[in-house]
Amino acid sequence: KWVKLFLKSHGVLVWNYANGNDSSLVRENRRPMIKGIGNSTTIPFDVEDKSTAHLVLLSLTETVAARLRQAGYCARLVSVSLRTNEFSGGSHQRKIASAIDCTNAIHEIACQLFDELWKGEPVRQLGVRVSELCNNDFLQLSFFERDYEKQRAVDRTIDSLRERFGSDAIFRSSFLNSGVKFRSGGTVDDEDYPMMSSIL
Repeated sequence: KWVKLFLKSHGVLVWNYANGNDSSLVRENRRPMIKGIGNSTTIPFDVEDKSTAHLVLLSLTETVAARLRQAGYCARLVSVSLRTNEFSGGSHQRKIASAIDCTNAIHEIACQLFDELWKGEPVRQLGVRVSELCNNDFLQLSFFERDYEKQRAVDRTIDSLRERFGSDAIFRSSFLNSGVKFRSGGTVDDEDYPMMSSIL
């Protein structure tokens, strides 16, 4: 009674919380829906040919697709952004009929978008982003599109190997002696930045 008299309804609310009385509905314990997953990198040299740009896009797509699968999502929209050595830039995106989470499928679309966007200038920054996410439990395959089930199985195996033996346990041979890291952007390796490592 004293709490209500002096502190009004807020005092009663605090008293009820303190004594474990609450009539609020219990919320389901579910993960929050994220809007998109992306990755970008500033390249330490000018990229002046499509094959190198496609390799950088593959490196970015490796991390984006792995994060997508780890979160349990598929994507319906793929976006690519670039910035030249003169700091001009742009982006392109494509909506796809069937949601995907395969590295190769996302990379193929990213390369097509880059080819449409690029005008031949030296590129210094590239980015790949996927959005319009849906749960991968409800993946709908279109009759007229490629069946990526085998590739999804390969991706899951690669993810499992990397989780078990480290991120550099397996990577594509196209990255050997290319000057491009097999997973770019969004991650920091202790060997590359020892001053940023921590023992915590």
